[in-house]
Amino acid sequence: MDISRFHAAFFEESREGLQAMEAGLLRLESAEPDLDTINVVFRAAHSIKDGAATFGFRAVTDLTHLLETLLEEARAGSRRLDGASVDALLEAVDVLGGLLQVAEHGGEADGAALNRVQEKLQALLDGAAAP
Repeated sequence: MDISRFHAAFFEESREGLQAMEAGLLRLESAEPDLDTINVVFRAAHSIKDGAATFGFRAVTDLTHLLETLLEEARAGSRRLDGASVDALLEAVDVLGGLLQVAEHGGEADGAALNRVQEKLQALLDGAAAP
């Protein structure tokens, strides 16, 4: 079975998901966070994570898991998405876009950027200020 058409569909849906995430996060940055917008961003991250896991794109899966966890806490009302949180999420979306580009076209991921954003997200999850 040729899975290239499934890959193509995943990457197209992921690009759309990244756009939805970025637009939603920019809305959250400029206005009071609302559950509908948080849900849109969460669903996009969740879809990307599931597809990446299916195809074995581990770095994408791991990063979107952190994004999803922060967003789930916001959905549940146990986390307020302040400016630092939204900034870290936006940075993560940028890094995620790079990871997806590498997964689709090859090349080398920016490991330093990935590590930096994972540390920021983990610090937020741990209740510390993002580095």
